[in-house]
Amino acid sequence: MRPLLLLAAFLLTLATSPSFAQDPVEVPLYFAVGMPNGAVPSIDGDRDDWDWVDSSFEITSSDMFILTGGVDDADDHFVDILLGWNQAANRVYGMVHVVDDFLIVDKNPGCTFRDDNCEIHFDPDNQGGGPYSAPNDQDLQPAYQICLSMSEQFPRVQMYNGALGNFEQDALNFWWTHSGDFVENVNNNIGNEYFYEFSLRFFDPLSISGGPDASTEWFLTPESSIGMGISLDDADEGLNANGNDPLAEECCENGFYWQAYVSMGDQFANTGGIPDVFLTPVDAATAVEATSWGQMKSLMGEGL
Repeated sequence: MRPLLLLAAFLLTLATSPSFAQDPVEVPLYFAVGMPNGAVPSIDGDRDDWDWVDSSFEITSSDMFILTGGVDDADDHFVDILLGWNQAANRVYGMVHVVDDFLIVDKNPGCTFRDDNCEIHFDPDNQGGGPYSAPNDQDLQPAYQICLSMSEQFPRVQMYNGALGNFEQDALNFWWTHSGDFVENVNNNIGNEYFYEFSLRFFDPLSISGGPDASTEWFLTPESSIGMGISLDDADEGLNANGNDPLAEECCENGFYWQAYVSMGDQFANTGGIPDVFLTPVDAATAVEATSWGQMKSLMGEGL
């Protein structure tokens, strides 16, 4: 699958939709498969219950953007992602598979994104920019970043947002974001492969201090889009991406560094650039069926 850089003319009829606050020409588009109630995956880190999903929904390294550093080949670092959604559960589901020649974790306890790590950025209505773009004294925040880690020492789920530091006590008690109310997550490491599996219940805006009751749940509907992107941090041994000694830089400890940052978005999502994910209906067997978006993708061709 290739992310689409959508034609503005095609979207003029959708200009009133709040889901397209970003310039539609610049927003990559991906597809989440509609999951029947009987096909919702167990969140267990096992990819087997995704086998029924058509390959047209798969997002691989070739569909993604390298925002810093570089990747030598598929043995060095390779990503494939499947996204789905279920209306009854009102959740988005994800399975992220990564092949990586150096699996590095437990080096940066406060910032797991400096290790090998999976980042999820989301802003369901796609109007809030990124996790650090809203005022940092605002309790109700429109966008968040979740980091999923293979760590054995530190939390496997970490939340990031520019306002958390200004609500220190509430941030310390931000327990509900790591519970089943918000995110389910199981990660699995087999040799040089990582499997990150998750489900998310979205809120927009989301209250730091008030929990789910003070937040606004986002309801998923077929043939709509949400702002959501996944990025993978690749840490390797040796010199960093700039050719410098990592020991001389604050962000890099113990001889490890950020070799590459591979993302569904075409820019860093901290202040914006979160892609669109289109929620295909349950009866769409492939990513090009049943929606005008899919039809446009098919007509424009895989060369884009």
